[in-house]
Amino acid sequence: MGRLKEFFLVNGVYRISDLLFHTHVAGWYSAIGNMLKWTPDQILQWQTARMKALVADAYQYSPYYRRLFDSLPLKPEDIRSFEDLEKIPPLTKEIIREHYDEILLQGKPGLHYRHTSTGGSTGNPVRYVKDNDSWGFDNAFNFRMWKQTGYRLGDRFLALGSSSLFPTNKKSVLHNLYYGIRGKMPFNAMNLSAERLEECVRLIQRKKIHYVYGYASSIFLLARYVEEHHLESSLRIKACFPTSEILTDVYRNTIERVFGCIVCDMYGAHDGGIVAHAIQGGYKVGYNCIVQIEGGGDKGTALLTDVTSTAFPFIRYRLGDDLEIGKGYSDFFNGQVLDKVVGRTSDLIELENGRVLTGPGFTILFSKLHAEGYRIYKSGYQEITVEIVKGEGFTDDEEKLVIDTMHKHAGEDCTIQVRYADQLVNRANGKNLFFLNEKVSISS
Repeated sequence: MGRLKEFFLVNGVYRISDLLFHTHVAGWYSAIGNMLKWTPDQILQWQTARMKALVADAYQYSPYYRRLFDSLPLKPEDIRSFEDLEKIPPLTKEIIREHYDEILLQGKPGLHYRHTSTGGSTGNPVRYVKDNDSWGFDNAFNFRMWKQTGYRLGDRFLALGSSSLFPTNKKSVLHNLYYGIRGKMPFNAMNLSAERLEECVRLIQRKKIHYVYGYASSIFLLARYVEEHHLESSLRIKACFPTSEILTDVYRNTIERVFGCIVCDMYGAHDGGIVAHAIQGGYKVGYNCIVQIEGGGDKGTALLTDVTSTAFPFIRYRLGDDLEIGKGYSDFFNGQVLDKVVGRTSDLIELENGRVLTGPGFTILFSKLHAEGYRIYKSGYQEITVEIVKGEGFTDDEEKLVIDTMHKHAGEDCTIQVRYADQLVNRANGKNLFFLNEKVSISS
């Protein structure tokens, strides 16, 4: 039955949606299935060919890249290998902010993309364009990696995320039908009080869900609740897919101990096009992304080249995370492998009314606003402060949306303070920049 439903989804639902939205999930799902059987040399040849095409298009259609190449001077044919990419200066968030319109390809036919922005997991959102083809690859690669845990397309999975982030957030009937056929069971994990966690457990039991995807902190809170209430025997979780945050040892150990399941840690960023999954060792990196380390070596600031992001070229993009590249190719994967991912940590904000807020979902809120930076922290009894560095176009309505959204998840009995600053002051260790369970000082 599982194989039949997978066949129906790939060759029916996904092919129809791909035609409508130009996303190519079905095509990539089949292609990646074949690529998993290739030799490392074949993978390298495919990536190199795509890289050359990306560079050629960037030079021909992007005013920013043409000007950059001419100033070096550099021609597309000078980039023949991954090593040659090092001749190109890194693309930074600051450059994207300043040259957004010039980076976007102009005049190339057949482009399909969506305007979006980073969630600002370090408190600094950046708008960019996500190529539909790149988006399709990300999703197809995720499904292929999930399959290695026993999951099949169409199996029900709990999605602990920000499905109901905003005060009014109704999904269309078509949207709900699409995700229902996929087996996605969304559950808002912005606030995970004891009452909400009880509802979540009942949903898992009622729908007979065996796979859990979502914020690492949210899956941890679910596991902790199940253990505290001795509910382990009532659930049959086969695999968990934590994402958006560092999977700490405490999180992983709790999830594995309580559910006795496979934990496939997920790492990724839509900007830069990287998707990676830690199964049987290091993080398997999607074939579409070439990972390099700034300054050379195997460990440090990551520079990403997404060979499927043709509409808005991410070439040696400085994501902001530190990565450690594995030595050569792994025995269990024919592409690049990461040994370690550093960054993207956030606290849990525990309020006196019993609500527990997780951080990643709020990055989506600020990706929709004209804000250059933000920080959310617990500043007192039943009080949360939101610091905002205003961007051009920030309005009173956006401030109200922030307050209303915070009230929705923290409770109407929680005081929400909004403060504005010219810049944000980092913590001494430079971590947990945007979501804190403690009061911090700011600059005015």
